[in-house]
Amino acid sequence: MESDFEMSVREFLAKPPFGFRSIPKEFLALFCTALTHDSFTNEALNMDPPRNVPSYERLEFLGDAVLEFLVCEHVYKDTELTEGPMTDYKQDKVANNMISQRLLERGVDIDGHMRVGNGHLVGGNRSIEPNMRADCFEALVAATYLSFGMDEARRLVREALL
Repeated sequence: MESDFEMSVREFLAKPPFGFRSIPKEFLALFCTALTHDSFTNEALNMDPPRNVPSYERLEFLGDAVLEFLVCEHVYKDTELTEGPMTDYKQDKVANNMISQRLLERGVDIDGHMRVGNGHLVGGNRSIEPNMRADCFEALVAATYLSFGMDEARRLVREALL
């Protein structure tokens, strides 16, 4: 039986820009990790009994590279910009504050689905910083790439950011 968190992740991923339905259990585990901040991981180790819950950091590392590649591919194939403006375009699209802003503008509710430690829960609300939101999205890009391949990662990046 799935946990409440796993069910909420499935619901989140069924919505745009993801649109993923019928996610196999092994792929769902990647997406759950992609939505887990290290503050939650640290607190899980102090639970009774202690739980080893991985955070999104490893996925974020891969997702950052996949995202940068896809933005570079897009600017090369879909614009006539020269090298200097291409670099500016890429930097604009992959900067954490811009990723965070675009996700908020498009109504991608990462904040409501991230597992975070108690330090990020203020008065019943989640306190998600722009860098956390962007890092989590990069982890979701990696989970998409690993689960469904580069074409789905490309579609996700185009719909969410470009």
